[in-house]
Amino acid sequence: MLGKNDLQKAINTKRYEGVAKNIIFFVGDGMGVPTHTMARIYKGQKKGETGEEESLAWEDFPYTGLMKTYNTDMQVPDSAGTATALFSGVKTRSGMVGLDHQAHYNVCDTKSIEAAKVESIANWGAQSGKDVGIVSTARITHATPACMYAHSPIRDWEADYNMPQGSEECEDIASQLIKSFETGKIKLAFGGGRRAFRTAENGGKRLRGDLVDKFKEMGGTYLETTGELQEWDYSDRVLGLFGAAHMEYEVDRNQEIGGQPSLTEMTRQALNRLKKSPNGFVLMVEGGRIDHAHHENRAKMALEETVELENAVKAALEMTNREDTLIIVTADHGHAVTMSGYPERGNPILGFVKNVERGNFVTNQENQPQPYTTIGYANGPGFDFHFNRSIGFWNNIENENYISNNFVQMSTFHLDHETHGGEDVSAYAIGPQAHLVTGVHEQSYLAHLVAYAACLRKDTLGCPSGVHSTGERKRLHHQLAIIMLIVFFTSNYGR
Repeated sequence: MLGKNDLQKAINTKRYEGVAKNIIFFVGDGMGVPTHTMARIYKGQKKGETGEEESLAWEDFPYTGLMKTYNTDMQVPDSAGTATALFSGVKTRSGMVGLDHQAHYNVCDTKSIEAAKVESIANWGAQSGKDVGIVSTARITHATPACMYAHSPIRDWEADYNMPQGSEECEDIASQLIKSFETGKIKLAFGGGRRAFRTAENGGKRLRGDLVDKFKEMGGTYLETTGELQEWDYSDRVLGLFGAAHMEYEVDRNQEIGGQPSLTEMTRQALNRLKKSPNGFVLMVEGGRIDHAHHENRAKMALEETVELENAVKAALEMTNREDTLIIVTADHGHAVTMSGYPERGNPILGFVKNVERGNFVTNQENQPQPYTTIGYANGPGFDFHFNRSIGFWNNIENENYISNNFVQMSTFHLDHETHGGEDVSAYAIGPQAHLVTGVHEQSYLAHLVAYAACLRKDTLGCPSGVHSTGERKRLHHQLAIIMLIVFFTSNYGR
């Protein structure tokens, strides 16, 4: 029955051929295909269901594709190289922000940097008269959001205190964000990373000049708490820095007025502001901490962050029109995580596998079946959490609290931080030109898709020739009505 319903939905799918007035680009950092599967099961099980039949909001989008994530120099990528591809349409080296592969990695060579700069969808959007916003639960100067506005030969140059000696000619990423506000490229930025903008006397780590003070002198509105975000009057330029470093994990977040807003609340408020733009907007929203939880082998935290990203996507769907807003949900890369072991239907996704009947078990020193976690990592800190080096075998984890926020899944071998995965990532799309996402593409394809759908690069990519968007139709209808009135009055009173 589920398969039949899926077919009927596909048959009835509506295709929007017009120009996208608005673009919303969701990025789940580290949200590879296994994370999608595990998050949908986790979501269903939180509702008391078996979970496997559940779906995430973007899995109901009509069009899906796969994106190749490699960097120009790496088989398994990093977030800077992949985000540059996603937002600029140019693949580059691992660790590079907004530069092509010609730049010298980690070298302050201003000529090389200038020659290697690539424009992003933020540039194209602003040049087309659209307002551009960035939202992230990571530091706003972190790799993914930085690729919307900055150019740096290494992602680590987030603030002046990160810069090596002798690199004074080069701009740190935080400075570049403030300059982007100044030029009008960026209108809104919400996230963490306050310490990169504020000097020590204002609670930060910046060495030379407080960038928040500079932003305020430019007439910008500055926010630090949920309460301030809720009271904000949707002014023209706004910078919200809601954490000194990354924002808290959703399950640890202080939900009081003086605490940090959720990703969903930041997304809603960003849309409230950007929808005021008469020419439309470009908004990038990153669920940045999915990635961080995976690096720690904390599967529950990664799944909670994924479900919160879904809440933000739902908010965007509620607040926008399908006919004039293209929404894309994708990831920059995957992780070295899997689910395995033949657990029975409805088995807790965060729990253990102990299926003796299928021969699906490991045996301890007494030759007794010993459970292991359904979600496992190829590498990471989870190895030392569960492997007993004194006896040369795994500890029995059957009595451990696997639903604890701090539970760490098992990993095959030890690394202080688990690594990314190199597999393709999925991309889901709905709205004008969403059908173009279908197929297997280079990751850089998505930036060009967005630019074409919204007519951001008419000179090089052209524009959709189909039905106009709702907003464009209204404008044309308004113009036609005025012309008809002029003709009427001219013909009746002009004699």
